[in-house]
Amino acid sequence: MYAEQKIMNEVALHMSKYGGEYQDWYVGVAADAKTRLFNDHGVNETSDAWICRQCVNDGAARQIERYFIKKGCKGGPVGEEKSALFFYAYMIQPHTRQ
Repeated sequence: MYAEQKIMNEVALHMSKYGGEYQDWYVGVAADAKTRLFNDHGVNETSDAWICRQCVNDGAARQIERYFIKKGCKGGPVGEEKSALFFYAYMIQPHTRQ
């Protein structure tokens, strides 16, 4: 649980740094977070607010995802990737795709 709590704290700090409410952020898990963020969601790597962290396993990544969804973030367990070791979050913008 320590690793998950550390990631949750880092992500919450990152979100507060860029502002907005939890509902202004989208969270998810993926085997390849950068492809998911920049290709699938349309996040701009250099100008948008985003964060990703590698977790110890798929269960940990999904636990962190559930935590932030309960806080009000957009997202949901739509993917069934078995090796989704990465948790990611980005601030929703007009050009991003949820």
